[in-house]
Amino acid sequence: MENTTPTTRSSGIIELCKRNWRTTSTLFATLLACVVLLTLLGHKPLTNWDEGIYAEISREMLSGSVLVPHWNYQPWFEKPPLMLWITAALFKLFGVHEFWARAGSALSGVAIVALLHAWLVRRDDVLAAWLSTLILLSTFGFLHVCRVGEMDVLLSLGCCIAIIGLTAIQNHKPSGWYLFWCGLAIALMTKGAASITLILAAIIFATLERWNFTRLGRHFWLALSLFLLLVLPWHLYMFHRFGSAFLGEYLGLHVLARATHQIEDHITHWWYYFWVLLISAAPFVLLYPFAIFQGLRRKELRAWAIFALVVLCFFTIVQTRLPHYIAPIYPALAVLTAVFLANALRELQRKRQQSPKTYWLSAIAIITATCIVSALLTSSPRKKLHQAKVGPDVVNAEKESIQLLRDVFNHPPPISGPLLTWWEGDERSIATSIFYAGRPVQQITIEQPPLNVATDKYLFQPQLLDDALVSGPRIILLDKYLVPLIPAQFSYHSIVSARSMEVGTIRRK
Repeated sequence: MENTTPTTRSSGIIELCKRNWRTTSTLFATLLACVVLLTLLGHKPLTNWDEGIYAEISREMLSGSVLVPHWNYQPWFEKPPLMLWITAALFKLFGVHEFWARAGSALSGVAIVALLHAWLVRRDDVLAAWLSTLILLSTFGFLHVCRVGEMDVLLSLGCCIAIIGLTAIQNHKPSGWYLFWCGLAIALMTKGAASITLILAAIIFATLERWNFTRLGRHFWLALSLFLLLVLPWHLYMFHRFGSAFLGEYLGLHVLARATHQIEDHITHWWYYFWVLLISAAPFVLLYPFAIFQGLRRKELRAWAIFALVVLCFFTIVQTRLPHYIAPIYPALAVLTAVFLANALRELQRKRQQSPKTYWLSAIAIITATCIVSALLTSSPRKKLHQAKVGPDVVNAEKESIQLLRDVFNHPPPISGPLLTWWEGDERSIATSIFYAGRPVQQITIEQPPLNVATDKYLFQPQLLDDALVSGPRIILLDKYLVPLIPAQFSYHSIVSARSMEVGTIRRK
């Protein structure tokens, strides 16, 4: 007698999937996003700027204050803490590692893919849902921000939630206010002033739709109260504890300075983001103008189109421009382009005298080939777009220093105190040095810098070696060519060395 149990079980699973096809489709899209965004996430060391800084702040939260972010064991006020809290929680649960330093960003990307897919599936447009998934996961600009440990993808997730809330309100579903205000809270607690694009888009959208005060019912005020409950406590606590020092760094540097000046050597032209989109979102960037135009004409897509235009215009006006600043535009453009392309493909199918199977196989082959060719053509400019704006010697020195610090601090010698760093010439960030050493870092020099030399806590804020070695020995990371220049009153012993860098111990004789 044949055993029909496996067949029956398989038939039951297939039947369940058919009955819950929306959920099944979204789960498969989520699984695909996990494979694309999480694979080999931790195989490279952290980069020596934002990624290294945010990872170190999260690591320091494990042994210090959770409410007050610290970097190099000093209070740090530049960004809100939501992503830092998420990364600190991942470190606490799974250990301090590059994978978990980037996982918060990557998982936010997975959530965006799932959210947009589910939203389009609920509109009974499975083709558009899968096109949005494939467009996002083949857009190199989106892939890049998802696979680095920064804040832009969580910001984008908050924006997507808020825009879906606006579309619900537009359809006379007042519960959409909860999505809007919670999405705005996520955006504000992730990247502060960058959430202004969401506020501007909402105002423009409400104005064009001619919303009146009847939209502001009980749900609006309850959702607004929830928003204030989520964002005010931390801001009030920080202002109460640090006062103008908090506001000066939180708003002064990261709103006024970046908006009005091209700081940190980020010198770009006004058309910079058009170039970023051209090389980071090919080939679908060619459809963006048509998709936005269609989105502005269609009621259910208008909020997405307005938000995309606001993001592009706002960050074009802001004087300091970086590729990842426009990360929130990618999900919005993916939705608009997916719906536009799905409609175009279905219309073309109706006009062509081909069997559905032949037509869709041909469409898949053409789209795939176009994506491959576009990826090859834009490969070189994409690398230049995201590569560090420092010389190859600095890049190699940073790689060497990370490996040396890993070797030494995996089994650290019994020497307490900060790690000393000493190098001359080109400026180098100490962000990853702090993370891989797991202790404070103090830059040193043997001569007093001129008074007119600018200092920067990330790049150049040195202390005289005499002052740094008041008591006890210290571990020092330095360029090898500087070893003979160590003053005679100090004793130096090498621990491990590489081609141009080495780590050793230094003490007074």
